[in-house]
Amino acid sequence: MPAYDASSDGVVPTVMMDFEQLAFIEKWRQKASRGVVVALDGTRGDIVVTLRVGEGDGRIDLRGRDATGAARKMRLAIGDRVTMAIEFAAKDVTKGSGRGRVNGGVVGAGASVEGVVKETGEIAMIDCGADVLVRGDTLGPIGEGDAVAFTIAADGKAYLIPTRG
Repeated sequence: MPAYDASSDGVVPTVMMDFEQLAFIEKWRQKASRGVVVALDGTRGDIVVTLRVGEGDGRIDLRGRDATGAARKMRLAIGDRVTMAIEFAAKDVTKGSGRGRVNGGVVGAGASVEGVVKETGEIAMIDCGADVLVRGDTLGPIGEGDAVAFTIAADGKAYLIPTRG
């Protein structure tokens, strides 16, 4: 099925998800972040989505490139409430203080993140004020409950999680 956008002919190439993308979406459906789209940037090709999660002082923005083309296909707009799983890669990993924080309040390329490991594995979950999904192989040897600090290596891979109603 074709994906539609606001271009002159209204049709962009069909976007098919491979098994790996579908498996990631299904695995993280329950752990994905729900929030409000606060920015969309498609000036460099793929759409970069910024999702705001949390309320008040506890809010954090998560930024990732649309990994499947779903943002364009579903015509996401600023203000939409959506559920997304955004997978990040870490670099410069060190032991943290256990305090959850994100410099600048945006989890995206170059951001400094500090938090506590909630889950380990192929994809680890780090609580830094919001649950952040990080490729486990980029964190090194960690265990649940460990305090870590790291830098986000690049924009995350954003997977829109379809929800009903």
